[in-house]
Amino acid sequence: MHQSHGADLSRRDVIHCAACAGAATSFAAAPALAAALPAAKAGKAPVAMQEFPYGAVTLTGGRLKRHFDHIHAHYLALDNDRVLKVFRENAGLPAPGPDMGGWYDRDGFVPGLTLGQYISGLARLAAATNDKAAHAKVAALVDGFGKAFVKASNPYAGPKAQQQWAAYVMDKYVVGLIDAYRLSGVEQAKTLLPIVIEKCRPYISPISRDRVGKVDPPYDETYVMPENLFHVAEITGDDRYRQMAVHYLLDKEWFDPLAAGQDVLPGKHAYSHTIALSSGGQAYLHLGDAKYRKALENAWTFMEPQRFASGGWGPEEQFVPLHQGRLAASLASSKAHFETPCGAFADLKLARYLISFTGDARYGDGLERTLYNTILATRFPDSDGGYPYYSDYGAAGEKRYYHQKWPCCSGTLVQTVADYVLNAYFHDDRSLLVNLYTPSEVRWQRPGGQVLMSQETDYPAADAVRLTVREAGDGRFAMKLRIPAWTKGASLKVNGQPQAVTPGTIATVDRRWKAGDTIDLVVPQPLRTLPIDDRNPNTQAVMRGAIMYVGINPWDGIEKQAIALPRALEPMPGADEAYRTTVGGRNLVFIPYHTVDTERSTTYFKTA
Repeated sequence: MHQSHGADLSRRDVIHCAACAGAATSFAAAPALAAALPAAKAGKAPVAMQEFPYGAVTLTGGRLKRHFDHIHAHYLALDNDRVLKVFRENAGLPAPGPDMGGWYDRDGFVPGLTLGQYISGLARLAAATNDKAAHAKVAALVDGFGKAFVKASNPYAGPKAQQQWAAYVMDKYVVGLIDAYRLSGVEQAKTLLPIVIEKCRPYISPISRDRVGKVDPPYDETYVMPENLFHVAEITGDDRYRQMAVHYLLDKEWFDPLAAGQDVLPGKHAYSHTIALSSGGQAYLHLGDAKYRKALENAWTFMEPQRFASGGWGPEEQFVPLHQGRLAASLASSKAHFETPCGAFADLKLARYLISFTGDARYGDGLERTLYNTILATRFPDSDGGYPYYSDYGAAGEKRYYHQKWPCCSGTLVQTVADYVLNAYFHDDRSLLVNLYTPSEVRWQRPGGQVLMSQETDYPAADAVRLTVREAGDGRFAMKLRIPAWTKGASLKVNGQPQAVTPGTIATVDRRWKAGDTIDLVVPQPLRTLPIDDRNPNTQAVMRGAIMYVGINPWDGIEKQAIALPRALEPMPGADEAYRTTVGGRNLVFIPYHTVDTERSTTYFKTA
């Protein structure tokens, strides 16, 4: 583990902060909250697979690595003084550097909202790549934040945060400190965790309040806190934080009806309720209550008809009533079809929880679709707080920056991209699951000796994947490969010998492996279409395998012209990932949505 790179809080500072938060240092000091806490017991929950730790998987090429590297560089280069300025001003400390502006400043929408996520994302990037500069930046940001936080009388950097977003912002502080401690070895972060929670808690609702819709108060999202509070209980050994996590689970409005098979998505705020499912994932792992696992599985099923072809959901940040054509109607009424970095962060985490719990291939299929068509498809941020927020799937859609600087999606962008390495492989005690097809290496430490496997491919531009065992340990393990449900004619060979595969399943090859063994997988990616909803079956998007294709440089009214998709499309000569057709004598070209930059594009078409 890396050592702390920054100065720890002084003993005097810790005592000072403990005193200022003394009224909130125990549940006994908050009788209403204490009375409401159930006597939950920790339990062990069965899981099918496990994620690999950061550092075990290395991206070695391809689209995901290029995006990963660019985001790594962007956030490493953010100026420390600039992002700490609002906290130092709040504490009356010298505050050099320019103002951030936008949502982040003291008079902004949620002052200082994303600092914890920047710390979290940088710690994940540092652990994934062994980047000492990123580890040092994490430590410096924790140190600057900690000194300002301890000195300030108010734990929030501005009045709007403490009045409407107290739980939301505290949760971001906490995840940054968790990852700084666990991934960058910053001991100061562990010291700060209880200080931050106790100082923030008097501002947080004593009950878990639901948030319905995009604009109706209350805004605060207390129900997103449990995931990280369970981690705080592990780190500190303090059971109060496990109790606090249990207390803020949104059982009545969310987990109980979902577990019972009731679709309560319509009308809910889409992102916050999806990220709350991660709290349910941790509740299952820590409490052993199968209710939470069932709630996650049912939520995924209920989300399927809510999804656009990209995998995204929630036009205007809201789950819609089904069977009313609301998704299709939103194409003309909204430019905010998916809250992209935030939504992708929530959706990909949900998929990983479900892969871990079940080992089911369908969750890997969903993860792949969301990853390529949403987070990978966002614009790169600029240098002054311009960040992607919404995806626009309308007739003349554009990839825009959010209209205010430094929005919430600037925090989830770095966390989501840093987690690319978590999406590619999973394992159980004796099996290695290949979930994503992307150039990479995975090091699997197991009792039978280290396994090192490499993956070479130009997927999804090409269909072929080669896996090579570089180190086999004792060789006694199984290889598992996700065979997407949408493929036709997939083939698998081990050292040239054919193996049977079935779309929509996990292909398992259990044998005695040795260094140099190869697996060759071919995953044909047929062109197909997906309707937007059941009331508009002829409004469809074009897919090639998991990848959403869009028509670029569209003309007015194109969405009303009937096109025989996908059969009217033919490959463009010399272009591996472009198709074309003619409509009324005009050329219409389709390319993957994740390759679109500043061109306008149309996602949905009227099919003949």
